[in-house]
Amino acid sequence: MRIGCLGAATITPSAVILPASVRAGAVLQAVAARDPARAQAYAARFAFKRAEADYAALVAADDIDLVYNALPIHLHAPWSRRALEAGKHVLCEKPFAMNAVEAEGVLAAARASGRRVIEAFHARYHPAMLTLMETVASGAIGSLRRVEGRFFITVPERDGAEIRHLPETGGGAFMDLGCYPLGLTLQLLGAEPTSVEAEAVLTPRGVDESLTARLAFAGGVEVELSASMGKGLAFDASLRVIGETGEIRYWNPVVPHLGGRLTVTSGGAVRDLPVSRISSYTYQLEAVLGALESGEALPTEGEAILRQQRTLDAIYAAAGLRHLRFPEQAAPG
Repeated sequence: MRIGCLGAATITPSAVILPASVRAGAVLQAVAARDPARAQAYAARFAFKRAEADYAALVAADDIDLVYNALPIHLHAPWSRRALEAGKHVLCEKPFAMNAVEAEGVLAAARASGRRVIEAFHARYHPAMLTLMETVASGAIGSLRRVEGRFFITVPERDGAEIRHLPETGGGAFMDLGCYPLGLTLQLLGAEPTSVEAEAVLTPRGVDESLTARLAFAGGVEVELSASMGKGLAFDASLRVIGETGEIRYWNPVVPHLGGRLTVTSGGAVRDLPVSRISSYTYQLEAVLGALESGEALPTEGEAILRQQRTLDAIYAAAGLRHLRFPEQAAPG
């Protein structure tokens, strides 16, 4: 499978380059960046076969099978669409698009082209998350009642250069960080919320520095999710799943291979469940390439993408920040 990478991004070595090095049949074919010189240096450093002149040249190349889109969020939908229209499969970084309308357009392009587009939500592919879901399904903690999730880590502004602080590039703590506990929760519940409440604290640039969302689901399941990228925060990521007779705690579901822990408390006893130290990105690329070869469906494509995007839109709307997800509809200032 010949892979082309959009963007000389800092996430790409972890997400694609290293996993491709241990996966038979994966070839790092080309990379493109805004700056051709940077693309050339990146290609040489990470042993791509070549650097392309620009994004358009990469998606048009006839020797690429899969495009990995690691561009800023506001460029996810347009360049994923162009890659699909050029006959490429796409693995697009999370969050998949600025909003659900954009996401629907990308999925329509996938259907029209006969190619597949997958959200690169790597945390879903780690075996620890599969273990958590299987444990809930087994009834080990009784009927599900509540889920709590959080992801806190400082994201410096870098003198205005950090895209996660910029409204125009899809910035915001919940988009970049909160999408993790949200995505895992939606994967666990397999449904969209019936009601959404949210409140946010904003940065001077007007994106959410922190945001807390409270979601209600059919059957009486309540969910509270929080994300923050403010100053002075230690890394803190966790998921707590509470049932009638016990609970599951998952520490560091974001990068569990760097020190995750999964425990089940039931009947007064606490037991640890296994957490693989193999990278979640390695599991993801194996699943994606395997599915493209076999035709098997994946949990982070199709309706799962729309469920996540619609819920993100609803959370931002509830926090009074709908304009961050639909900037073209913002009232003139």
